Amino acid sequence: MIKTAEVFILLILLTMLGCGSTTIATEADQIEDTEDINPYSDPSVYTGDPFTDFPGVIGVSIPEETYNEQEFEILTGTHFTVQIGAATSQETAERLAESISADITLPVFIDHIGGYWKVRIGAFPAREDAVDYSYVLVDLGFTDAWVTTREP
Repeated sequence: MIKTAEVFILLILLTMLGCGSTTIATEADQIEDTEDINPYSDPSVYTGDPFTDFPGVIGVSIPEETYNEQEFEILTGTHFTVQIGAATSQETAERLAESISADITLPVFIDHIGGYWKVRIGAFPAREDAVDYSYVLVDLGFTDAWVTTREP
């Protein structure tokens, strides 16, 4: 039978030997606790240039921003339009379209997209033309008018 004193001595010996545990030092352990750590910079213990094996940059190419929508035929391809509202019912959208038709000469479209009936005015080949016409609609009281694209 093992005595309590023998168990106590055995525990002390195992503790002194480390019980087989291993401690691994990391870079973070080498940084002093009083130092502020910047997560966007190299640790203070880092030495050397990380880009020494990379070739230098000789040029950068940025693609030009072009808009080819002006080349599309208005009735057969994508074109710009001004949306003045979206309704959850077809009847509400038709009433809105009817009320605006009396004040303008451009065509009024009602598109059913994603559960909404969207009331849109005009078919413009260029975005700038649609933006210019949106100011006319804002003056008529449609302050939320915005330019979008439409595919017939």
